[in-house]
Amino acid sequence: MARERIERLYFVTASENKFNDYQFLLGKLANLVWFRYHVEDVVTTDIDILLRRKVAVIRPLLPYLPFLVEQTNLMVRAWRNLPGNVAGLFIDGVGVEGICKMLQPFDDRTATAVTKLAYHSPDGRVAVFTGQLSGTIAPEPKGQAIFGWDAIFIPAGHDRTLAEMSIEQRNTISTRKQAVAEFYTAVLEDEQADTLLQNRIRLRELMVRYFNKTELETLCFDLGIDKDELPNATKPELAQEIILYCERHGTLDRLLDICRDQRPHAEWPEEI
Repeated sequence: MARERIERLYFVTASENKFNDYQFLLGKLANLVWFRYHVEDVVTTDIDILLRRKVAVIRPLLPYLPFLVEQTNLMVRAWRNLPGNVAGLFIDGVGVEGICKMLQPFDDRTATAVTKLAYHSPDGRVAVFTGQLSGTIAPEPKGQAIFGWDAIFIPAGHDRTLAEMSIEQRNTISTRKQAVAEFYTAVLEDEQADTLLQNRIRLRELMVRYFNKTELETLCFDLGIDKDELPNATKPELAQEIILYCERHGTLDRLLDICRDQRPHAEWPEEI
């Protein structure tokens, strides 16, 4: 049995895109509030040191308040877990093509993507939740990159980079989704956390797949959402806003009924 919704949970990041991702993943059981703040990282490949430092810096700014902060590292085995938290510096310096070329002298191209999500509770205790994805660095970049190194990382069990995968495939194996599922299970006491997240992700992707932008805007009107507040929203952003709005107003069942009625051939989730 899940606990009551967390009415105010701060997410600390300087990245609006990162906040939007977590707002969607945590939307049902937590009202996520963006605390825009950049914590200057120390240079280390130890992700736990980075996360502890972030919590220590943020705690005085949000005393006795619940907050989340995240750290994601790409760790290449042959480089003893570099580039770690300085992947951006590598990409700015030599590009993802350069990373692939720099690995050519090494036989071992294995790598691991790790996300760690720290939850600071109002009583000061900190719990850490982890998502991890093993893989290899591709010989050359492939696919349409969305973030820094997704065009060179091939997840284990796959033959394509993250950038070559559909959004639905990528979200299914996302390290962020894994970390949030652990958070749901431990902190929010939801025993079906992974299923819940998969259904949320699937609903958004089906809405993007089967409705064009004009139809999504019509859905906004039908549901009472002021689409004029989202003048430049993409299809995924519109679908996400519709889902979050329906959650806030307790109308998710109505949204699912509309989707099933208008696109009966799609395999909509039973519940979210």
